[in-house]
Amino acid sequence: MTALILLIALMAQPHYPQEKANSPAVETHVRDIIKELPADSDLRHSLLQGARGNGVHYHWMDEMRKQGIRRAVIWVDISFDSKGRPKKMNLSRTEYFTQYEGGVPISDIASLETIRASGLEKELSTLALERARHGYWLDLPRPKPRPFTGGTHVEFLDDEWLPALSVGLYFAR
Repeated sequence: MTALILLIALMAQPHYPQEKANSPAVETHVRDIIKELPADSDLRHSLLQGARGNGVHYHWMDEMRKQGIRRAVIWVDISFDSKGRPKKMNLSRTEYFTQYEGGVPISDIASLETIRASGLEKELSTLALERARHGYWLDLPRPKPRPFTGGTHVEFLDDEWLPALSVGLYFAR
């Protein structure tokens, strides 16, 4: 039984060498990214203040890099039940960027078809719905229409050492 648990734990580990967040290699890597970011960048300020990603590398990060995508933003529309819990979620739109902040979304039809054909969009959409489902929701103290609807966006970056910028929340009528 112990051997089985150990085997499962080993299999669950990422298949990439893991650096420590404060290792010289990671800090050099992060400094190189900081140099690329504009002076007024929120990500740049977060990195300069010591924010780091968790260092866990996922397969979809490789696929993003392969396709020249640095950031993906997935918008999710949500309807809430009478107790303020998410009831139904729908993907609203997905945007891919070649920069970590700013820029215009990729709009080239051939590029978007390649992204979809690779399975990247489906994988990120599934993860975005899961993150949105387990997000933190605020109940604003104001009259709300019924059904109450809102939404969020989930951002994915191609680098395990970059902190997730945010999961934003918006409300609609």
